[in-house]
Amino acid sequence: MLGIILRHYVLFFAQNNIQLLTVTDINGDGLQVEAMRQVGMVFSEMERKMGAMRTKEGIRGKIALGQFPYHAPYGYKNKVVIGEKYKKMVIDEDTAFYIRQAYDMCLQGDSIQTITSKLYTLGFRNKHGNRIAKSTVEYILHNIAYIGKFYYDGILYEDTKYPKLIDEAVYYSVQEKLNSPKKTRQTHTSFAYDGVLKCSKCGCALTGEAKYKKNKDGSIKRKYVYYHCTGNRGGDCKKNSYIREELLDESIASLLKNITIPDNVINAVFEGLKTIHKSQGENLEITQNLIRKRINKIDKNIKDAFESGMYKRSQSLQKTIEDWEVERKKLIIEEQEITKNTKTFFEQSNLLLEFCKDCNNAFFKENAEQKRTIVKIVCSNFSYNGSKLIIEPTPVFKYIIKSNLNKKILPRLDSNQQPTG
Repeated sequence: MLGIILRHYVLFFAQNNIQLLTVTDINGDGLQVEAMRQVGMVFSEMERKMGAMRTKEGIRGKIALGQFPYHAPYGYKNKVVIGEKYKKMVIDEDTAFYIRQAYDMCLQGDSIQTITSKLYTLGFRNKHGNRIAKSTVEYILHNIAYIGKFYYDGILYEDTKYPKLIDEAVYYSVQEKLNSPKKTRQTHTSFAYDGVLKCSKCGCALTGEAKYKKNKDGSIKRKYVYYHCTGNRGGDCKKNSYIREELLDESIASLLKNITIPDNVINAVFEGLKTIHKSQGENLEITQNLIRKRINKIDKNIKDAFESGMYKRSQSLQKTIEDWEVERKKLIIEEQEITKNTKTFFEQSNLLLEFCKDCNNAFFKENAEQKRTIVKIVCSNFSYNGSKLIIEPTPVFKYIIKSNLNKKILPRLDSNQQPTG
């Protein structure tokens, strides 16, 4: 989005004598300098996309082999295996004890706050030697990875090869307890400002935490959401860093009220999205057809190998069949990603258009994840130090806000109208 807006504000930059400067490239005026800058931007974007493609290829490879695709959670560790392309996730007995204890405590009726305190007493610490946050313990109790399953891009994968840490019956019993009306249900991934709000003292992220006020009968009267510093870098600022989500909402809203995207930019964004969708639709259809064609070819090869009986007499053919099966799994994952990305594109396009038309209303009507996306788009610095909240818009939106404020003219009084005082 910023690229689209930036291209349409080049004229404004020129009118206000704003010059784009880079550290590594040639600076100055002239057609050749501008051409070199554009070429550099194209290659930088290409390298970024190729890096993302390599990362995804590695993730698909791990999933196809039944391995956990993310960083190993508490209770596990990644182990290098000689002769294997990817690390394998194995149980880390140093922390697995605490994970099992957490599930046992929950089944015994302990609250998440009590479990957090008990684990701290037992010696459970993060990698910096600090106390594990309550929200992290809640995430541990919800993490389906402990029963040998995981989600990737919203899809549940159950055919895994890493060891289970928690019995399935125990896991689902804990979920039933946590999801009861009297228990905290919200996980840290549902907080709007997780990952975007920073502590300006130590640089750590501020994490969300839900607190509930109950009636005498035990029912929930009201829910409050606070954010506080995680303290993962050893700082002592967590205690004084609490801030209410309502205050953050109001502060972001006051910023967004001063952002009005001109109609010509909105039209340009709309036309740009149409062009991108048409181009992507054609490319995705070609890619999907190639993937499906390759999957059908692999299926035929495997079927012919088994029907002929040759795989029993040839170890090399058995190895080839294993490679085909891994490739088939990777292709299916890629096919699922294409479907998911198409859906995400439509959702993000609608969010972008709503944001351009009325960013303030778009912010309040969206869910936590989309609100987080809007904050990432608008803010270059969003931090809190325990007393002062800092919200700095990106240079483009800073210019838009300044331009809109300069255009605001106070209403003139009628000649017969007297000011009230």
